[in-house]
Amino acid sequence: MTAAASPSPPPAEGLPAPEPQDKSNGLHGRVAVVTGSDSGIGRAIAIELARAGAAVAVSYHNDREGAEETADRIRALGRDTACAELDVSDADSVKTYFTRVTTELGSVDILVNNSGVEGDHEPLAGLSLASWDQVMAVNLRGTFLCTQTVLSDMILRRRGVVLNITSVHETIPWAGHAAYCASKAGISMMSRSLALELQDVGIRIVCLAPGAIATSINRETRRDPAGMADLLDKIPMRRVGKVAEIAAIARMLVSDEASYVTGSTVTVDGGMTSYPSFSHGG
Repeated sequence: MTAAASPSPPPAEGLPAPEPQDKSNGLHGRVAVVTGSDSGIGRAIAIELARAGAAVAVSYHNDREGAEETADRIRALGRDTACAELDVSDADSVKTYFTRVTTELGSVDILVNNSGVEGDHEPLAGLSLASWDQVMAVNLRGTFLCTQTVLSDMILRRRGVVLNITSVHETIPWAGHAAYCASKAGISMMSRSLALELQDVGIRIVCLAPGAIATSINRETRRDPAGMADLLDKIPMRRVGKVAEIAAIARMLVSDEASYVTGSTVTVDGGMTSYPSFSHGG
């Protein structure tokens, strides 16, 4: 004889019963913005969100042709898109861009802050102030400006997701790239703090930290046998990741499947942050 199913527990006193969550991957009817979507990880995420049903706004800083190619691929999926230049470090540029996006596509439901720069490879003692400021302006200030721009409307509508693309270097130090590491760690802590501010508003703030992913940034390293061997020594899975693998996780994180995820970083790195040099013991 089959036991009867236990009844669902009543909602906590004074609180309404939770609304059912849409557990499908679908993003139909939602508007997403992916900054720096003219190539690499940003392009892959933009196309993946469109494939899941979202209208996706594309941005570029220098590579207009690359951004137009991304937009064309979104249109080929039958989704609406907008494509425009954006300097995430400039408040006026950010305001102009998001005004255009909301005019053409509607209110932003999903923001993916992907734009970023590595900066000069230089020990901190010799790093120029201009180089430090550029990395902070694009990576940290840019994430702040774009996020702040969409928040008022998200708060008013009590819905929205901000996904910040950081890096394994929000936790792993990297000699010669102190500015980059500091900016990514700053984004992580800003995100965690913002998640607390918005804990009762229905808006989620999440970080996604990629490890070594095959893009134009590391193309020369991947072409150099010695460089590639050194890189693989840092990755327990012994391979470089694919942009599609990052995009798939990004799509999940901005969907209702991840409705209980906020204020944390999801790391996708083949185990790089697991101290692979200790795999054989101490």
